[in-house]
Amino acid sequence: MNENSLLAILTAVLVLTFVIAVVAYCLLLKFNKKNNIQVNFKIKKDFLYTAYGAAMKFTPLKKYMTKVRRRIEILDLSDEWTIARKTMKFTLMSLGVSALVLTILLTFSETLYFALISVLTVYMLHNQIIKMLVDKLDNKLLKQFEVFLANVRHHYHEHGMIDEAIYDSIDESGYEMSLHANRMYETLTDSNIDDSLDRFNECAPNKFMRTFVAMSYLVLRFGDKTIEGNSNYLTNLNYLKQEINMELLRREKLGYMFQSLSLISVLPIFTLTPLKNWAVNNIPELHEYYDGAYGFVVVVLLFAIVILAYQLIIKLQSNTEYSPISNKIYKALLKMPPARYITEVVLQRKYSKSLKYERLLRKTSAQMSINEFILKQIVYALLAFVLCNAVFVNVHLISRRNILYSSLNLKMADNDINIDKTAELKIIESDRKYIKEYKNKKVTFQILEDRLFLDGEYGNSNHVAIAAKRILEKIETYNAHNYKWWELLLCVVVACVSYNIPYWMLLFRERVLKMSMEDEAKQFHTIILMLMHIERIHVEDILNWLEQFSDIFKPSIQKCINNFEYGDRQAMEQLIIDEPYPPFVRIIENLISAADKITIEEAFDELRLEREYYQEKRKQDNEIMVNKKGMWGKFIAFIPMGATIILYIISPFIMISSKKLMDFSEEIKTII
Repeated sequence: MNENSLLAILTAVLVLTFVIAVVAYCLLLKFNKKNNIQVNFKIKKDFLYTAYGAAMKFTPLKKYMTKVRRRIEILDLSDEWTIARKTMKFTLMSLGVSALVLTILLTFSETLYFALISVLTVYMLHNQIIKMLVDKLDNKLLKQFEVFLANVRHHYHEHGMIDEAIYDSIDESGYEMSLHANRMYETLTDSNIDDSLDRFNECAPNKFMRTFVAMSYLVLRFGDKTIEGNSNYLTNLNYLKQEINMELLRREKLGYMFQSLSLISVLPIFTLTPLKNWAVNNIPELHEYYDGAYGFVVVVLLFAIVILAYQLIIKLQSNTEYSPISNKIYKALLKMPPARYITEVVLQRKYSKSLKYERLLRKTSAQMSINEFILKQIVYALLAFVLCNAVFVNVHLISRRNILYSSLNLKMADNDINIDKTAELKIIESDRKYIKEYKNKKVTFQILEDRLFLDGEYGNSNHVAIAAKRILEKIETYNAHNYKWWELLLCVVVACVSYNIPYWMLLFRERVLKMSMEDEAKQFHTIILMLMHIERIHVEDILNWLEQFSDIFKPSIQKCINNFEYGDRQAMEQLIIDEPYPPFVRIIENLISAADKITIEEAFDELRLEREYYQEKRKQDNEIMVNKKGMWGKFIAFIPMGATIILYIISPFIMISSKKLMDFSEEIKTII
């Protein structure tokens, strides 16, 4: 089966998939209701729910939809029917759009290689669609939560009872928020409130809801306190609302700064074919580079750059830098004795480096063991070595195939009327016979000339001499295209570089986290402001709160809490050594003072007095951080475009110009 047949089959399958997706989406629009759907006796007639049940019977779809469902369940506490419908809706939208784009790309793909590029690019697009749908649901929930806080504040003013204020606000909230509010009410009114609070914190969709429930619990337990004529609980609600507003603004601005950057980073890989067609139409000799080994290597390199740029932009744009690094594959591989043995050997031989990696993994909250990380480095190195060898082997195969079945004149025939395509094909076929006969053998011009005279394919001695010279050059070029020692050496170098890619990605992750350090330190100020006026609050309690709502400083704070029983001052001094970031150090120094000499309220009194200043400074720091991320995002997004211009346009033009200049110089020397 040739490439054209395979592409035709792939396109037909994708067209059929797209038609099915369109029909499904039309039915979705017909049967879809608003979000405030109530489960009734017509449930069996609902298209989305019925489609969900049918799709879950297919194993590949079941695994995919289960992953989508888990992400929805974190944010939405609806009943089984509503969750199933949303899962099916997300699945239809993500797979439908992906199928449409893939169909269009495959239609315009001329080779199987570009078809594979299209598949991989659509995979990235699909992940972006899922992320967009989940982020939209997350932002919607956060906005509803802000309204919910306003309602709680209003009802708390009326009767001063937190649990009743939450209960009265349930019916006034949006559908998604009302479900979470109901869980909050059940948590705070549970007879075993401590265990219930732990369960809530484990499944809460965001830290703002955890904060609200925790501060409500503290007031239920210790009572509210009046500070300067104002309720401390209501003041804390204001602080929490400000935090939510700042988070929404940050997300909105990041979305604006990064809009279309993902598309810009991926787009250059699809301009290669139009650029090639434009270039060869103007300079037909460029076929030699675009259709040869150079073109293949450049396309592979550009595709690698595009994937890397896309991944970096996604990490900069979203909050996934706080999430654990996926390590399921490496956990499974470590169960195999050979992989486990090799990992242990590397770990023992590079013990000092392993300690450095372990500290970095802990600092970036990667939640990956050092054995898994080392195995990841080994896997990257092996894959790079294999792929690099595959590229070199393919380069030689492409060059040999071009020698046997093509020529520059044949490719230029469509643009040059002076070239007879039929005659050129006969020459190629004739040359191929001799190349196959004499390849990998010692052959001279005289041997070829005698053989051509004997076969009588050429009319006179001049034609025979020209043909013999041409065939000899082709045989020498054909024989030269074999695997060389320096190619193996280069593959080893690439493998060594790839071995360090996971480490460099960790460093990038750390750099992205550092951009948010100032914001998290200022967020600690808000938490302390909520806690400092509560009587009987201790330094360890505040550290537990900071650990619960931290992302960047979480590993170091956890270490401090674990060491607290062996000496509070020593544990916090070690925390300062582990995290020498000045704003965070100031907070810990105040906690040390509160543990030794003064009260927590006195230690952090400046936070209350300079609240407005810190608030304005945090807004400014947030803006600087977002602008910095946007600047890095734009720089990374345009790297593939710059690489395409340099490697795919400028370099071939320079090489063909240099070659023509050298040929012209040789002609002048001959004349002279």
